[in-house]
Amino acid sequence: MSNIPKNHPRYESLMTRKKISDAMNKGFVHETGLIAHGRGEAFDYLLGEKTNRFAYEAEKVAAAALLYAKKPVISVNGNV
Repeated sequence: MSNIPKNHPRYESLMTRKKISDAMNKGFVHETGLIAHGRGEAFDYLLGEKTNRFAYEAEKVAAAALLYAKKPVISVNGNV
């Protein structure tokens, strides 16, 4: 993977994928971690790799909900 130039448009994603793959091979991460990463990538492609304005608003609302919650929970891929 080191032969990929740092200015490659997918460089960060490919490096992340490699780290997840290495961690999976060492037993630290389940193989579905790669699937989740790929799923996120698919949405990036569909959305033109940009964050829509409504997503920023949703982020603010989610942060406010966490701040006001009596017992906040963050669920990552539904696994928490």
